[in-house]
Amino acid sequence: MPGMMRVVQRAAYVSALLKALATLSSAVSAIPRLRLLESNVCRSYYHSFNESAIDPATKAVPEELCKVTQVQANLASLLGWDALFQNIPVLIVGAVYSILIERFPRHLLLLINVTSNLAAKCYFYTVCYFYNRFDIRLIWLASLFDFLGGGRVVFDALTLATIAEAVPASSLSSIFYYLTAVLTALRMLGVSGGSYLLGQSLWLPIVIGCCVWASTIPAVLLLGSGHYQSIPQHEDRDHYPMARPTPPNSGPGTSDDPGIEDQQEAEGHEASHLQQSFTLIKSFSSEAWTYRLPLSIFVTHELAMGIRDIVEQWMSKRYTWPIRKIGYILAAQTLLSAVILASLPKIGTYLARKRAIPTTVKDLFLVKYKLAAAVIGTMMIAFAWSRELLLCGFVVFAFGVGFHDALKSYITAQLQDAAHISRIYMWISILEVVANMVNGPFWALIYTPALNIRGLGLGLPFLICSGVFAGTLLLVRLLG
Repeated sequence: MPGMMRVVQRAAYVSALLKALATLSSAVSAIPRLRLLESNVCRSYYHSFNESAIDPATKAVPEELCKVTQVQANLASLLGWDALFQNIPVLIVGAVYSILIERFPRHLLLLINVTSNLAAKCYFYTVCYFYNRFDIRLIWLASLFDFLGGGRVVFDALTLATIAEAVPASSLSSIFYYLTAVLTALRMLGVSGGSYLLGQSLWLPIVIGCCVWASTIPAVLLLGSGHYQSIPQHEDRDHYPMARPTPPNSGPGTSDDPGIEDQQEAEGHEASHLQQSFTLIKSFSSEAWTYRLPLSIFVTHELAMGIRDIVEQWMSKRYTWPIRKIGYILAAQTLLSAVILASLPKIGTYLARKRAIPTTVKDLFLVKYKLAAAVIGTMMIAFAWSRELLLCGFVVFAFGVGFHDALKSYITAQLQDAAHISRIYMWISILEVVANMVNGPFWALIYTPALNIRGLGLGLPFLICSGVFAGTLLLVRLLG
């Protein structure tokens, strides 16, 4: 048993390390990546309408000339469709991976995932570097690599499930808060570092980001093989009137696992593996239907969070800030989010012990509080007629951080069988992909006409976002 515990702990630590490396890689290259795409779109625009704006030495256009409406509209469209194409293979492969996680070692699936993701990054930046040979829209084909590895969504599902399976349900929300706080701090360091390096070189932070991601490959090998769940998820479990999955043939003398008896009878026959796959698919779909309300909450929240796809562009256009400066502003907001997240476990402990509030009630209270902060914060940003009010809106919005952690903890506490955790987390990831498929084109569509509206009309995207958050809050109220 002690040896098994060490394996479980190592798997959880390595999964946390993988999350940290992936977060740092994305953060370092986020702002430079946006500036790279804006530069390419801007160069193409002026090449057609005014070549004198292009510096003959650097072949670049000054950033201030890239804030014209047509360039920003083209950039929003490019990013919106890129988000859609990125999520199509993830949606398809995600359903396949929900079956594969029951059959193959998790470290093998993660190894395929991180390797294919690295290949996609290399392809993406190759197209951007050789802008005179390739159409910038070819970056959309980078998503084809995700047909092999499943993309970032599968990566998140596998790592988070490994951590969740190794932690008791009573401690899960605190662990998630601390993990998210660390990742948020890393994101702050990465974004600010990437913004600083952008002042030195456009490509330096991008190369660093790719190298950090490449380091996930040897890290995955530390996981080893095997199944990592050994901590009972039922300890300190609170029971509340939330629908739970019921195996179709459960009862006296039957197994809790759907189709297990048929599986044993068919052992040794060629059809046994196919039968097991169909059983898993049926069980997987049944669980999704049972948890349709909380899963719907994840979807609507992710739809609202899609505003992140245009926030840097929006700020740069509305307040005439260079993208590099926006990176510092968002890094400061990220730091505030990290501080808030670090304090949430203390708040949770106070509610659970001092006020004797059950774990699930505490998690549900935090979910509502965070959504309320998101509604108010985005409303303030929408009507921010000054830069000072904008920053105040971001401060209020920062208090909405940790929503996913609280809701995931709440759902995990409702599961009857810990073996369902991986599949439920995969369902959450798949449905978030569906939301993100809509997010890219939708927010680009909202942002484009807003570009032609002067004054407070530019806040239209955030006004709609606030309404979606309010709708999510109404759904949460149905949970209890």
